[in-house]
Amino acid sequence: MSRRKIPEDHPDIPDGVLFKSSLKEFQKLVDKIVVQKREERLGLYTKDAEEMDYDKFYAAVQALFGPEVKSQDVKTFYRKIGNNPDGRTEWCEIFGYFIMEGDALAAQLDEENMVFLVSKRQRITKAGVKRRDVIKCMVKISQLDFLVTASQKGTLTVFTSQMRVLTTTSIPDSPWINGCDYLYQLKRVVAVTERTIIIWDYKSQGNALDTCFIIKPMEHCLLCICAVYQPAEQLVKDDILLGDDGGHVNLFTLTSDDFGLKQSKKQAQIQVLDSKKFRHIRRKLHDDWVVKVKYIPALNCFVSCSLDSIHSLVLDDLKRLEDNLPVRDFSVPRGVSAFTYCGKANIIVTGGEDKVLRLWHPNINTKPVGKLMGHLFSIIEIVTNEKDQHIISLSTGKNFRVWDIQTLSLMQVFHDTQADPREAQIFAMLFDNNHGTLITGSAVIDIYPLTRMIQDTKQVPQTHERNINVLLYNSAFHQVLTICSESIVKIWELESGQLIYQIEDAHGPGIELTCAAIDKNGFHLATGACDGTVKTWDFGSGQQLKTLPLPKESCDYEHWLIQMIYLKASESKHVIMVLEYSGTINIVQSNEGEPLLSITWSLPEALSLALQGNPLIPLRLSPITRKANGFFPDVQLLPEKDPVEADMENPLPPEVKVKCFDVLRLEGYNLLATASENGAIIMWDFESAIARHIFKTSHADKTHGPNILGINMLLFLCRSALSARQLSQSSTYSSDLQSDETPTQEAEGGNSSPSIKREAVKNEPFIAAHTPGKDSMANYTLASVYFWMLNRKKKNYGKKSNNELYFKAESQGQTKLLDSPNLENKILLDKLEAGGEHKYIPILASAHEDGCMYLWTIEGDLLREILPVTKHPAIPLTALCTDVSAKMLFAANKEGHVIRWNIGSFLEDPLDANKHVKQQLCWRAHSSKIVNLFCDEERGLVVTASTDGSVRLWRGSSGHYVGYFGQRRLFELSESTDIILPCDVNELPFTIKDDSKYTEKRQKFEYPLVLDRERWKLLTRSSLFLKKPGLLEVEQDFKFFKALASPKIHKYPLESFRSGNKDTGMVFGSIPIYRVSSK
Repeated sequence: MSRRKIPEDHPDIPDGVLFKSSLKEFQKLVDKIVVQKREERLGLYTKDAEEMDYDKFYAAVQALFGPEVKSQDVKTFYRKIGNNPDGRTEWCEIFGYFIMEGDALAAQLDEENMVFLVSKRQRITKAGVKRRDVIKCMVKISQLDFLVTASQKGTLTVFTSQMRVLTTTSIPDSPWINGCDYLYQLKRVVAVTERTIIIWDYKSQGNALDTCFIIKPMEHCLLCICAVYQPAEQLVKDDILLGDDGGHVNLFTLTSDDFGLKQSKKQAQIQVLDSKKFRHIRRKLHDDWVVKVKYIPALNCFVSCSLDSIHSLVLDDLKRLEDNLPVRDFSVPRGVSAFTYCGKANIIVTGGEDKVLRLWHPNINTKPVGKLMGHLFSIIEIVTNEKDQHIISLSTGKNFRVWDIQTLSLMQVFHDTQADPREAQIFAMLFDNNHGTLITGSAVIDIYPLTRMIQDTKQVPQTHERNINVLLYNSAFHQVLTICSESIVKIWELESGQLIYQIEDAHGPGIELTCAAIDKNGFHLATGACDGTVKTWDFGSGQQLKTLPLPKESCDYEHWLIQMIYLKASESKHVIMVLEYSGTINIVQSNEGEPLLSITWSLPEALSLALQGNPLIPLRLSPITRKANGFFPDVQLLPEKDPVEADMENPLPPEVKVKCFDVLRLEGYNLLATASENGAIIMWDFESAIARHIFKTSHADKTHGPNILGINMLLFLCRSALSARQLSQSSTYSSDLQSDETPTQEAEGGNSSPSIKREAVKNEPFIAAHTPGKDSMANYTLASVYFWMLNRKKKNYGKKSNNELYFKAESQGQTKLLDSPNLENKILLDKLEAGGEHKYIPILASAHEDGCMYLWTIEGDLLREILPVTKHPAIPLTALCTDVSAKMLFAANKEGHVIRWNIGSFLEDPLDANKHVKQQLCWRAHSSKIVNLFCDEERGLVVTASTDGSVRLWRGSSGHYVGYFGQRRLFELSESTDIILPCDVNELPFTIKDDSKYTEKRQKFEYPLVLDRERWKLLTRSSLFLKKPGLLEVEQDFKFFKALASPKIHKYPLESFRSGNKDTGMVFGSIPIYRVSSK
């Protein structure tokens, strides 16, 4: 569609010559951007000084219209032009009044936007009715999830939740049935005919002669029935309400004593009970037939309706049936033939022959609070969808209309077309709130599902057409970023699931995006590709900022980026840490005024030295010579031992490529953890100038390969009272580890030093935490004091570190053990132990290919080894995340499971053996591998992304499915008891309790007892000489139990002494024969 020009005499333009001239200039500005975007799409545009980017566009709009224009509206308008240059725009959109794209009527008529998906209607032809019979009444039993139907010619049927016939019976020689219901106390089905009441015990076997009772005679013709649901009733009795043709409402009381055993099983007719023996109350409330009667437990009242224009509807307490006090009645012209009650809105809706739906407040009977008009025929049925606050009305013309109670608007109209004339009239209708379906009864049963139920349970969730590579969360703006293998970047709203904008071919055609990161403030985005290029973007507008050029002379997959972290993002500096496929960790940086990004820092490889006898490697830290990044200094390894040849008898896995990493930067901690393919972890401590090798020795089994030893993700767990940990986000999660306001460098005497506040000394090893100075408090770093405290606490924990901590003092040039800090350090230590600034100890969590999660201290001690409970064998873990307060830990595996642990008490004191990591919940989120997940603590939501191309939203507290990003309807974040599963998941979430079968239980016995035949023979032989016991003495004979003994367990495997004989056959001839020793 072409863009529409703004005429000079446009009627919507406000008065004022200045504003009109501003609109003309604005139109010129828009036309310029449209031409630019078209040329960019065709590849014909060349960048020059007159390029109109978002910043220039926003400045020009502000100059034209002033501060009234909001930046968010300008971003949305600019993004709309960028996505579709040929689309329609209006000047009012710049002020936030956006027009609707496309035809609004066509959007409303779109089938997927309908409330009920009529095309997915299910028809049950074998509805338990006879020939030329119709269903007269239907009742849904929510507690049992059953459906009870009654046909006009006397057939009663009970259906299961899958609409299969559970049981059915046919009443012989019965008049037409007018209604039915379920007796909750007596557990029976009740139905009424013109002059009788039928009680059917549907659980008993047999025909109607054996399972039914008939109560008669009745004075008037019964037209309707309703059971009074009273769950607090102690006695086994039920009350039923009956409406007749004399305008009476009858109350019958039925007890279990009234329906005892039948006198004979072979009787020729149904047992008849006299109606005079029952408690019967009757009162005339209407001047015409009572068409319907119901009991509403929420109001503790009964409701009856009639075609009477004066007493059309009566709503009052059951006590009014026993006295002659006035009742609350509602007057409607031409009466009421159907009604329903909506509990959430506290509204009663009535309809009748005047074709108008009226909404009444239960306590106001003088005037309705609203009217809904549109039916062309008389209204015969009305039902309520409580969850969605919808009213569904049915007319005699088989027209269905769906109304919204809150807005009093019409949402959908559909017509039931039947080919057979006998199926023309619909007599019964109900809404199943358990399954979200509308059920109608005629000669057949039709089931209309809600559109959202089909989308949730039948349609395959699809966010992207290809595998998901990246899932990130912008917590500042509550937006979700997803990237697929086709390099399509999409930005979504978390609360609604709506797509904000998307970017195609972000790094060029055919170049796959493999990782991304978002800065802490949420304004900038960094993306990395398979060719090693890095780009930064404005997150709000989607405009490209800077680029890292393609590396020269690069081999295939050498510079493939697999993870990145945004360390800092501001107008003056961008600092990004990236991990290449080769295992190299670099820092990509750009300062103010630089048009391109550049690599300014690289981390040396240390695992090969650690495997050659250097489990603890000191570091030389010196100021960066190329370009200071403000986070990490230049690093040089200083191994204590010379490299030795690998031990061929007990070789360690040779893979040394770094597979993932994580960074923790708090006051007193400057840590970088890297994990390799062989399961080894290197902890880089820039505060103590040491690199530690962490490796679980049991992993070095020869039978284990790299696939078992590999680590898929690292995550620091830390809770601090004064400074909260900056949550990491990268290709598996993103992070911004330091705010822009935090000082990163200090200048002293013209020389700069890194933020760890050490003084650089030229040509000498820079290893000491601090040089000796006037302030003795600076002799050791805070991390050094922490390590001393940690070693002291380990005595209580029962473990001791294999790697002793040592630091080289620069002035002495020798190793010094930190065994007794000075007085100032002791004061600091007392603050730590008393719950000062660093009350919580950082913990490193690693997700392994063997399906376990390991929790380490930062000095390399293993605290916990956790195997998730998933009702399946061990499955490799792929992703980890925590909430902001670090109380809950979530993990995902390769088969699509999500596991939740409670780590709040554990992080308070990880060295305490009594503090446990408790698994609380596990659910199946996908049918394939989960790439990443994150948790939004404020809303209690968990988002997962999988290789199946879908990104799904879950409730973190229960594991219930909410929806997927890309669906047509908006998310419903309100709490719901409905458990809805995607079509590719069939496992319900399960919780882990302390006394559940998944917790460890000690066996209270060694082996079960078995019968010892030798003992049995002795007891049997001795019993022959005894006198035959009497009747009372037999009960005292425990001969069998005396012969029980523990089984004889063979400690060695059995050996066969004879091979199979082929003459005995193919199967038994192959079975060897074993000799069992009787000793």
